Amino acid sequence: MHKKTQYDLYKSFLDFVATDIQFERRLVNRRMFSVLLWCFFLPVMISMVVLILVKLHIFPRSAKNYLDWIVLIFPVFYSLYVLSSEVLAQVPLALKRGGIATTLEHAGREGAWRERVSDSMGRTFGMDSQDWGWIISSFKMDLEAMQHRTRYLTALAGAVFFLLMQGIDTLVDGEEKMVWVKSSLGWIETSSNHFSQFVGLALFLVLLYLSGSQIHGSLWRYLNCAELVARRSLSQ
Repeated sequence: MHKKTQYDLYKSFLDFVATDIQFERRLVNRRMFSVLLWCFFLPVMISMVVLILVKLHIFPRSAKNYLDWIVLIFPVFYSLYVLSSEVLAQVPLALKRGGIATTLEHAGREGAWRERVSDSMGRTFGMDSQDWGWIISSFKMDLEAMQHRTRYLTALAGAVFFLLMQGIDTLVDGEEKMVWVKSSLGWIETSSNHFSQFVGLALFLVLLYLSGSQIHGSLWRYLNCAELVARRSLSQ
């Protein structure tokens, strides 16, 4: 019988992870789509529609003054929704039982999940500790490369989004609203439009990076399970 190579074993391990993570992957993909929809596509599309309606003299020219708020309001409301649904919703339980008890309860659920996945890995793959060491090292390298790719995509998305905002500014007629900001060098003249644009851009990039980091964290859990199986096979 032909013995599987280390690449074949690693490919089987990746197939196992992909099969087991189907539900969580759909949930994460849905969240990534929500971030792109609410923080990128909707602000850009609505801004373009407003500009077209102004060019067609359907909207007054003063409507262009609200374009920066259109870009800002969607990331802000989506951030508040995520914060309230995932963080603030846990505050009453933490106040009732205590922060440590809530954290330990979450750790208990993670432990039960690791036991299930580790047992399933052990039954699926009949490998020794050396083969598990190869899989763990390879998977760790791929996860590090994935994290670097998330940072690169975040920087690239920031550059693209910034250029889109600059393109929208070039279509806006009239003078920008200027405000005076006090600093150590005195009073500096700055644009309030630019401030709202950078706030919206920062919120979008933070949400995009956190979504990519969540995918990385989900896959890192399977790396921990593989390490547990490797230790179990080493002790046997």
